[in-house]
Amino acid sequence: MLSRESDSSAFKNLIQEPGEEDVKIVMQMAEESVHAQERDPYTAFSNRVREINYGNSYFFRPIKIGDLQKVDPFRACEYFNNCFKDPSTFTVVIVGNIDPSIACPLILQYLGGIPRPPKPILNFERDELKGLPFTFPSTVIREVVRSPMVEAQCSVQLCFPVQLKNENMMEDVHLIGLMSKLLETKILQVLRFKHGQIYSAGVSVFLGGNKPSRVDNIRGDISVNFSCDPEISSTLVSLALDEIVRLQEEGPSEDDISTILEVEQRAYENGLQENYYWLERILRSYQSRIYSGDIGASFKIQDEGRTRVRSTLTPLTAQSALQRAMPFPCKKQYTVVILMPQSSSFKKLKSFICSIPIHCSKDSKVRFFVIFFLFFSNIYTPSPPQRKSSRAKLEL
Repeated sequence: MLSRESDSSAFKNLIQEPGEEDVKIVMQMAEESVHAQERDPYTAFSNRVREINYGNSYFFRPIKIGDLQKVDPFRACEYFNNCFKDPSTFTVVIVGNIDPSIACPLILQYLGGIPRPPKPILNFERDELKGLPFTFPSTVIREVVRSPMVEAQCSVQLCFPVQLKNENMMEDVHLIGLMSKLLETKILQVLRFKHGQIYSAGVSVFLGGNKPSRVDNIRGDISVNFSCDPEISSTLVSLALDEIVRLQEEGPSEDDISTILEVEQRAYENGLQENYYWLERILRSYQSRIYSGDIGASFKIQDEGRTRVRSTLTPLTAQSALQRAMPFPCKKQYTVVILMPQSSSFKKLKSFICSIPIHCSKDSKVRFFVIFFLFFSNIYTPSPPQRKSSRAKLEL
């Protein structure tokens, strides 16, 4: 094994300032990555979804070439290195079928040799940290994003704000997870099995932007995603909204509750066999609001919360959760963004010409060619840059 002194020397060599050529290569790779994302239709769609749902919050803004040009790469490297200079702030989690007698010496060799600074570099109090600055729109926003595509396809994201009260935070976190499964199951039944218009639908919950305070409420959102034929996208959005409102007003059936409990239990049992599940559980326990130095206590509180939610879940409690966590009725506050294929100019022209009544007079021919000229002038004349509309900022 290497000595602590040699480890310290190796660490110092590792954090040396990068060379000019290395920085140039990394910046070129970053620019190429940004250009590739700008050409991707789904990236434009995702960026617009985040802009609408979270406003101009710095955490959710897409990186543009202009942003990269403002970066001081040497200062960025210095900040990155400072984040790893203080081993007293590290929490190392290793999950797997490992032999501690082999793993521990390696951990000591590669992490134990990092010299500890005289005073902490990153010294934060959890309750003093801030949440991400964003605010979900207070009204209904519907928007279409059009992008050139090789094959016509359509993606839809329907999103609602979520608010969980701190008093029942642990139970409500588990409950909103079960409600996402309920919504996914019922929307899939309606859009696929009843109307036969989609292959799959997904429902996800985002609660990651709150400060880790032990007393504050939790904000976030729940989103519904599916792909469909562009011609019927708006109709399917309306059907999905109708189904969610029905669940809020009438509640799910006993069979619905049994189904989602069975699905959750199966996922839980399968997860117990996987390393990724335990890694996530341990990290989530360390990062939890309820963590106070004892990870075992965090595990216990989380498991007890899950057990209570499962044992008390009924159609009535599920209905109440949907009304409490989401806007009720959900149609009064949501956003929906639809990714649509951009029609070619010649298809637009063909459709436009076909819509013009045919007349034989000289005046009508003149009018047609004037319209034809204006149409192509509009296509090939660059449009001025659009100003961004001001929106309420949204949070995580």
